[in-house]
Amino acid sequence: MRWMFADKGTAAFFAMLATPLIVLISIVHFAYTDQRRARIAAAEQRAEDLRCLAENIYYEARGEPLLGQYAVAEVTLNRVASSDFPDTICEVVHDSRWDRLHRRLTAHFSWTRLAVKHDAPKGPAWEQAMVVAVAVYDRTHKPIVPSALFYHTSGVHPYWAESKRVVAKIGNHIFYR
Repeated sequence: MRWMFADKGTAAFFAMLATPLIVLISIVHFAYTDQRRARIAAAEQRAEDLRCLAENIYYEARGEPLLGQYAVAEVTLNRVASSDFPDTICEVVHDSRWDRLHRRLTAHFSWTRLAVKHDAPKGPAWEQAMVVAVAVYDRTHKPIVPSALFYHTSGVHPYWAESKRVVAKIGNHIFYR
């Protein structure tokens, strides 16, 4: 009971002084933690996006001229920006749809529909695909096919090509909007 009547001025003063400091430290800690988590999540998303984009470049256009590789990457990102396609790069790359004409599920990018397990990309072609992917992802190059959403190799004639407008022919690919 004695403590109730004892002088608490000094203890109360230090408690009042410490409380805002503890609150401030807590706010800074939680803000830093949230920002750090957001930066980590953004870095992980970027890495996944770049991997999917580079794989698409590698498997679709590694034997094509450099401009053709850029164009394939641009089509992929153009699709991400379009409301007619999925919202992420990996979803666009691995997107498949029902083909009414052939009555089967088809992939937009041929390499993703093959049942064959692909070897991990490697070598100079993979390094080049990564360089192209970073440049297109970061928008540090001048667009070659800014409005193109479709392409195919010149050796095939898909039924949908007649309804599209050709915007470029690069290497063995024809690009359409």
